[in-house]
Amino acid sequence: MNLDRVELHTHLEGSVTPGRLILLSEKHGQPQLPAACLSSDGKTFAFEGFGGFLDLYKTATTVMRDPSDFHAMALDLGQQLADDRVGYAEVSVSYGVLLLRGLDPLPVQSALHEAAAEVHENLGVKMRWLPDAVRQMDKKWAWRAWEKAGTAGRGLGVVGFGLGGDEAAGPARKFASLFAEVKAEGLGVSIHAGELAAMGPRARASVREAIEECGADRIGHGLAAATDPLLLATLAARNVFVELCPGSNLLTGGVKTYADFPLQAFLEAGVPCALNTDDRTMFDLTLDRQYEQAHDLLGLTKSAAAAMQEAAAAAAFDKVV
Repeated sequence: MNLDRVELHTHLEGSVTPGRLILLSEKHGQPQLPAACLSSDGKTFAFEGFGGFLDLYKTATTVMRDPSDFHAMALDLGQQLADDRVGYAEVSVSYGVLLLRGLDPLPVQSALHEAAAEVHENLGVKMRWLPDAVRQMDKKWAWRAWEKAGTAGRGLGVVGFGLGGDEAAGPARKFASLFAEVKAEGLGVSIHAGELAAMGPRARASVREAIEECGADRIGHGLAAATDPLLLATLAARNVFVELCPGSNLLTGGVKTYADFPLQAFLEAGVPCALNTDDRTMFDLTLDRQYEQAHDLLGLTKSAAAAMQEAAAAAAFDKVV
């Protein structure tokens, strides 16, 4: 199997398979939950817009309750990655949500580390972990999440720390001191910013905050930066990698059609970037289809696609790609 791809922006919880969600719902006594999350045939996830997606995420994660659940989900994701020719992936895990639900992230991280070892041995895929905090929660939860991630460290496969959630409800700048500690510990920083272009100037300011006040090494999405030449130049000059997620942005309303995604703006500005699935199963996306659509609809050449994968490998927080 040719595992020649790198993916840096994919969420474990958003990659739960419909079948696994059904099993977890039965395991934890919530057999009615799949009906609230899945299509009528039970094969895909159902939601409308960004708000609907956040509600889906919140509901689905209520049946992800113990380390064995996360171990099983990681094995499932490992197979998905192998099928998609991904040989190295950095996978986000919401420590913020775990803590809010009274779960200790450290046993979960141990289970994920064990699953990653199994995936590597059996499928050849290398999985590393990117715990994150939820920006709309109180700062204390973010600090607790980081303390747990820092304790786990590279010994349990943690290579960085991130920030996700509702961008409109939580500016990145309030976490500046936290990310200073992350960088001091030698771990990478990836922050969701500029995902909701409809926020206008605030979305562009969000990207600047992530770079200038939080020292982000990578930006998740960054869609709003495409309309700001100076911001694009800043990203390029500082070599800040942007984790582009066109299929995700289409499904959550960031762009109206795939063809509207401003891929060329990033490439022409010299911004290091690559394509990602974001939430594989919830969005029913594969990296293979992302690159095919970018070729067919956005003018992505084979040489540019290869350069994007080289940039992704260079931007990885664990230099084992």
